[in-house]
Amino acid sequence: MRFSTAQIAWRNLGRNKKRTALALLAIGVGQFALLATNGLMRGYADNIRLAITGPMIGHVQVHAPEWRKERALDLYLDDVEETLREIRFDEAVGSAAARIYAPALAAPQQDAFIAMVVGLDVEVESEAYGLLSGLDEPLRDGQVLLGHRLANKIGAEPGTEIAVVGQAADGSLANDLFVVENIIRSPADLINQSGVVMSLGDAQRLLVMPDQAHEIVIRAEVSGQAEAIAQRLRGTDTLAGAEVQPWKEIVPELVLLLDMSDYVGYFVIVIVFIAAVAGIANTLMMATFERMHEFGMLLALGGRPGRLVRMIVIEAVLTGIVGVVIGTVLGYLFVAATADSGIDMASWGGSGEVEDMAYKGLNLPLHIYPRLEPFDTFLGLAAVVCTSLVASVWPAVFAARLEPVEAMRA
Repeated sequence: MRFSTAQIAWRNLGRNKKRTALALLAIGVGQFALLATNGLMRGYADNIRLAITGPMIGHVQVHAPEWRKERALDLYLDDVEETLREIRFDEAVGSAAARIYAPALAAPQQDAFIAMVVGLDVEVESEAYGLLSGLDEPLRDGQVLLGHRLANKIGAEPGTEIAVVGQAADGSLANDLFVVENIIRSPADLINQSGVVMSLGDAQRLLVMPDQAHEIVIRAEVSGQAEAIAQRLRGTDTLAGAEVQPWKEIVPELVLLLDMSDYVGYFVIVIVFIAAVAGIANTLMMATFERMHEFGMLLALGGRPGRLVRMIVIEAVLTGIVGVVIGTVLGYLFVAATADSGIDMASWGGSGEVEDMAYKGLNLPLHIYPRLEPFDTFLGLAAVVCTSLVASVWPAVFAARLEPVEAMRA
């Protein structure tokens, strides 16, 4: 029976099972490390991206010039209702809501505490990805919601009456009494730490800001359209002179963090390369020296050096591919086992109380749901195949240059 070069190469892998198994283990562990790392980093990047474009920032924001820098109470947008109608007219816009922010003092009794009045469109913000996402009942006039950390600090609970005192936009004294409707946990750290959340209408009356707001948050129907929406809105007469910014311009530091997470996989690729080179080169060199007598006989019987080269190269590629398959199976099993329950990174610190990490007012969830894309598998496969070819060069050249008589004497 005549065997093809590929069949001979495949059978040669089983001649020294322990050595081949070690090579496959090294490559498999490298591929598993690549997939596990990429899965975790993609899950972490999803958390960051959702935190950025979710409740606090949205996809696009509109402000009065210099408001984001100064945060001054009198730097507001006028004609908010007309502006919102103009924005919602864009078919790519999923939702748009106005917000008001104002520092104030909250006093449940005699002592006053520093707080932040946040006026919201409660109906819009109660929808998915809003600051009040999941709120069952609308806020009535005179009712507020308190961030849970602020509530703990001032000793307030549902039903508590608090006085809110601050400065109005026109320079006058802003003060009124409100009833705490509920204590909330928000995805925004600002709300949790100091938020006194009220309806937009209540905030406008309290701060003397009729049809005015500090911020308009826009969410796109489809992710990835933020820049296009911002560009179109900048060209409208209603928003002439206003700052219209997509989320990537608002938090460039987090965008850089997202970009860095994409490159972690390439660092792991280096580990895969090292594992593949070490495993395959060692296996092939040892196999080549062990089979010098056999190679000499093949050459003496008329075998061509080119066939020896092809056989060694095929052995290398087969070793790499089998190792990648093993690592890929383990990697996808790891992701499948953790995709639903996720991985709680907060528990790694030994505390069950921490659920998220705050940065620039955003809560970045520490519960990661690993996710993989087909490119992750092919990245490792391509790396190992290329490495296998490189690792096979030396043994293949060595075998091709053997003298039949000398090789038979070995």
